[in-house]
Amino acid sequence: MLEIEKKKFIFKTKEIWFCEYPFDVKGYHGVIFRDCKNKTVLEGFACEEFTTLVIDLTQDLNAILNNMSKSSNCKYRINKAVRDGVKIKRNENYEEFYEINNAFKERKGAPLTLVDINFMKKYGTLFTADINGKIISGQLYLEDENNIRLLIGASKRLEVNKEESSLISNANRLIIWEAIKYAKEKGIKEFDQGGYYTGKEKDEQKERINMFKKGLGGNLVTHYIYQRSYSKIYEVTKKAFQLISIFKKKL
Repeated sequence: MLEIEKKKFIFKTKEIWFCEYPFDVKGYHGVIFRDCKNKTVLEGFACEEFTTLVIDLTQDLNAILNNMSKSSNCKYRINKAVRDGVKIKRNENYEEFYEINNAFKERKGAPLTLVDINFMKKYGTLFTADINGKIISGQLYLEDENNIRLLIGASKRLEVNKEESSLISNANRLIIWEAIKYAKEKGIKEFDQGGYYTGKEKDEQKERINMFKKGLGGNLVTHYIYQRSYSKIYEVTKKAFQLISIFKKKL
């Protein structure tokens, strides 16, 4: 279990990852449980389903590698990144990744991720891909003793030509492979790819991401998000910010 405390304005909240079931907490205006494994009904909590792909890390590395899609050439592209000189660094280059992530979100027209460098250092495990001393992509993971989950991925692929974009795509696969090896060495049992789009509306961008993730293997599973507010003022404020966010997306 990973517990993250947050404070915004006068509101103190807690975010809890990787629980089997939600539970009440004391001393907070609100709590959210993410990636719960089981569905339950608990008074006061709202429940939302979340679909993701999970790779079983109790398998040996060869089995994990062989389960990757041959049509996606994952094994070849991982090895190609190594041959091209991509180096993977862990828990370095926070500032560079922070800038890459903001630029990546801006180019995609997506909201900026509210994760700062202090959060990454305190709660996350950061993998970055380096080619000739230049950081080209990175992925931030959250973990506990049994789970590791992709939280943020960003790269410079929207800023470069087709050839360099292909190199970055290979580097992203190598990052995931190195993250899998890191997690296995720590005895972590599950590698969560951080979501899988199951919406009814056609979304080509999200469907491309689905194809990328499916190529890496894993089983499609349903996890659950549980939320509870302990303060009426906090609940009203949260809903107001959600409405503002929806309004901004429509502009």
